[in-house]
Amino acid sequence: MTHDINTSQMQSRKEIPKLGMIGCGNIGGRQAANFLDHGYSVYVYDINSQQMSALEAQGAYPTSSCADLAAQADIIFTALPTPDDVVEAVLQGEDSLVQTIQPGSIYIDVTTNSPEVVLQLNEALKPYGVAMLDAPFNDCPVGATSQQGLGLAVLASGDSVVFEQVQPILKLMADHVLYCGAIGNGTRCKLIHNAVNAVAVQAVSEGISLGLANGIELQTIWDTLRLGSFGQNAGDIHGLPHYWFSRRFDDPSQHPAFTIQLLLKDLRLALQIAQQSNIPANHIALTVEDYEEAERRGWSHYAASKVRCLQEERAGVKAQDNFSIGKSDNEG
Repeated sequence: MTHDINTSQMQSRKEIPKLGMIGCGNIGGRQAANFLDHGYSVYVYDINSQQMSALEAQGAYPTSSCADLAAQADIIFTALPTPDDVVEAVLQGEDSLVQTIQPGSIYIDVTTNSPEVVLQLNEALKPYGVAMLDAPFNDCPVGATSQQGLGLAVLASGDSVVFEQVQPILKLMADHVLYCGAIGNGTRCKLIHNAVNAVAVQAVSEGISLGLANGIELQTIWDTLRLGSFGQNAGDIHGLPHYWFSRRFDDPSQHPAFTIQLLLKDLRLALQIAQQSNIPANHIALTVEDYEEAERRGWSHYAASKVRCLQEERAGVKAQDNFSIGKSDNEG
């Protein structure tokens, strides 16, 4: 059976939508409770009945299956562990969402999913008259602070009209709501974020283990990292518009204070310490190789940030500042 997405149906559900949450664990459970606190009617489903009972005590309506929930909610969220879990909940089996989901409903997946699965779900839901957003949730780990106490950011993508319709609800979930464009881009952004964070974690691990192996107190090496430029600006993330996107490193007249030559010297010395200590430092070693390549290209006296041009060449892209530095226009 095929349904067209009816604008009037979407409008009728827009005023006070009933929300559904499939998956009531760490993220889904907290968000369901959060929606309840803001006065929404919330239907919940989880294979763990105790998690549903805890939310029922706060005012949620427990359901017997994904299909049962879909028959009652206007905006349906999934917050599940894996892509396979999402496919099972939405498409597969007699109790999946598609068995009862209503035309004009909106489906939002906050799982950190696979882009391929997101596209599969989006295409599968179109014949039912259901619009989809993927909106993975960036939680608030220890060491980070969230103003709303729930999370740092929601990375949403899909139809812009649908995004604008549900944006007030998404804003309840985290400090920032970023619209990432076409369906699947939110998931891609989340995966890139997590990968970059994981690499940084390993690099920090190399540095701390290297310090400990050389008799430096843990408190001292930790303070060195957290109180220096890395701790204030990990990965130079806040300086990217000034140092990278502006392409100022292509201009030798800028007379950079910290050059390729100087940083390569530091990297070689750090790698030498690791080698003398017989401590593996794979990330440092790979970074030395990049800076040595930059030196071979004659970039020794350019700004250290010019090494990023190597990755741009490999990827066939160029980071060029063509936006207003500061708050993005796409940030809700």
